[in-house]
Amino acid sequence: MDSVLDITLLCKVVDNFGDIGVVYRLARALTDISKGGESLPLVGTSLPPTPSAGDDSSPATPPKLNLRIIADNLESFRLLCPQIDPAKEEQTVNGWQIYNWNAGTTCLNAFRKKQPRIIIECFQCGRPDWLETLLFTEKVPDVVHIIMLDYLTAEDYAETFHKLKSLTRSARVQKVNFMPGFTQKTSGLILDKPFMESLNARGCRIDSKSIAAGVHAECTNGGSPSAESKESFNAVFFSYPRDWTPAVRALQKFNKEKANGALNVLLARGAGYESFLNAYTKCADSKVSAGKQLFTLTELNFLPQTEWDSLLTRTPLLFIRGEDSLSRACLCGVPFVWHAYPQTEEYQLVKVQALLERMRPHFAPQDFEHVERCWQIYNTTNASARDLEDSLYGFLRAYSDLKLGFADFSASLLKNGDLATHLLEFIEESKTF
Repeated sequence: MDSVLDITLLCKVVDNFGDIGVVYRLARALTDISKGGESLPLVGTSLPPTPSAGDDSSPATPPKLNLRIIADNLESFRLLCPQIDPAKEEQTVNGWQIYNWNAGTTCLNAFRKKQPRIIIECFQCGRPDWLETLLFTEKVPDVVHIIMLDYLTAEDYAETFHKLKSLTRSARVQKVNFMPGFTQKTSGLILDKPFMESLNARGCRIDSKSIAAGVHAECTNGGSPSAESKESFNAVFFSYPRDWTPAVRALQKFNKEKANGALNVLLARGAGYESFLNAYTKCADSKVSAGKQLFTLTELNFLPQTEWDSLLTRTPLLFIRGEDSLSRACLCGVPFVWHAYPQTEEYQLVKVQALLERMRPHFAPQDFEHVERCWQIYNTTNASARDLEDSLYGFLRAYSDLKLGFADFSASLLKNGDLATHLLEFIEESKTF
């Protein structure tokens, strides 16, 4: 591998912050590995580095990194990384060169001076016209390698497509798929240093013995609601829009019967923010709820990514959406409900069921029934209000029984290792890169 590794990340922002969130996290993870020379950036844990398959030796020291990021929505990027200036066509942040996808002349001139060597094309985003010109019309003199980092999915094709090569219009441009995922036959999830430090800081130490045993250590906070507890029991709510009145009613029951009146829902900004707030207001004003406490609702300001990570790792119940937040929830090891991006012909249910099948072995059958029913109805666009309320309350009522299964699933993901490390190992193994 070259002493300086040149990587260009491409990102088009489709789902608000999920796409750029993964790109930002990957950039930070690659940089941390490059600076620290560690196989896995898990500072503060006793988890040993994960060697490449068939290799018992310590990994070589990573090269220095020249990282360029091309994004089409710098305003969304700025909300996650406040140092970004959306008005600039070209800027340097955290040692990265950041380019506006749409600033064709600026980008083409910059990349003509220093041609890209490795391009990571994220989430089937395609390539800007100016880059197509550089690669296929002007025909760069050296081979360029495109790594197609695809969407996170638990579907079987993730294993089939991982590291599968595909053709381009030029022999000088070589392309290969690289799949994140939930099994050892994929590249896993990003285990970046700040997130793992947040996970450890909550008092839930991640060590090699607990991972090998398939369980998390008991956390010192973020526990279960109990009759004796007087402290707030927090739940993050982050969703896509829909009528959330049934969810508010289920949470109200949970607050009264299981959370000792201490439930505090932390409502995250995003597309589903207004619909949940409207449902909460509607229930609070209704005759049915008159004189009855719903639960405390705390409206969150938009949080930069590292602060969002810290919140998720400290919260014992999560309702999340989006690829990046899904991956974090899976790693947190606490009960969570995933709202998948709604698709035509309800295809999101295929993705939801695929993830459920990955999770199933980690739960007792009677406990998993609550998870499966809740997730399926939660993600069915035209589910009845009664079914949504009942299935969600069934999940909440079983909260304490579900904790071990979610923790066990999280431990299995940590054993798969770090996507950023696997990516650098793949580049090293490929030699021609």
